[in-house]
Amino acid sequence: MVKTISTAKARASFGDVVNAVYYTKEPVVVEKKGRPVAVIVNPEEYEALERAREAQAWALIEAVGARNADKDPDELMADVTAEVEAVRQEMYDERTRR
Repeated sequence: MVKTISTAKARASFGDVVNAVYYTKEPVVVEKKGRPVAVIVNPEEYEALERAREAQAWALIEAVGARNADKDPDELMADVTAEVEAVRQEMYDERTRR
């Protein structure tokens, strides 16, 4: 079972919490008003999560590349640029409406 603590307890005993995570290798979920706001994990777990995220990103890039292998690179760049500009314009419009 994952250990959970309040933000107040985490603040009051941060050193103890960090030591517990480091030595037991068990994560600690920090909650504020009963809702999770952070998770403290040991360095090995964090590195594993980062490696997994990077591998997932590269897999996505390779999949996109494979789907577009038969396309003209200049046309692809023009399409991507147009899409990026459309998203930026939507974001700008949303900000200016507020």
